[in-house]
Amino acid sequence: MSKTKKKKKKHHIASPEEYANAKSALKDRAKQFNGRLALLMLGIFVVLALIYYILLAMHVFWVTPVLYTLAATLFIVFFFVNGGFSREPVSREILSDTWSEEKKDAFIEDDIKRKAIGRKIMIIMTPVLLLVLVDMVILFLLPLLSQSNP
Repeated sequence: MSKTKKKKKKHHIASPEEYANAKSALKDRAKQFNGRLALLMLGIFVVLALIYYILLAMHVFWVTPVLYTLAATLFIVFFFVNGGFSREPVSREILSDTWSEEKKDAFIEDDIKRKAIGRKIMIIMTPVLLLVLVDMVILFLLPLLSQSNP
C-alpha cells in the first residue's frame, strides 16, 4: 500500500527588507498623480453640483438634507468597509498567533478586497464631500464676508 502525503502549502512570510520595499513602493505609487482619476472625480463633482443647484433654484426643499445624508452615509460606509483610514493591508505579524495560516490568508485577502471597494467608494465620496464644503462656504462664509465690508 502506498500512502499519499498531502503537500502542505508553504506560506511566504515577508522579511523586514521585503516589507520595507513593498511599503516604499506603495508610497511611491500613492505619490503619483492620477490625472484620469482626477478628471473622473471632477466630472462627478460638476454633474452633482449642476443637479444640486438646479434643484435648489427650482425650490426643491429636500435636496440639501439628501446631499448631507448621502455624504454622511458614504463616509460611514467607507470607514467600515475600509477598516478605518489605513491604506496598507493588514500584515501577518499583527494577526493573532492562535489563528491558522489559512485563516490568516483568508483575512488578509478579505482585507485587500475591502480596501479595493473602499477606494471605489472614495471616488464617489470625495466629490460629494467637496460639494458639501462648497455649499457650507456659500451658506455661511459668504454672508459673513459680505457683512464685514463697509
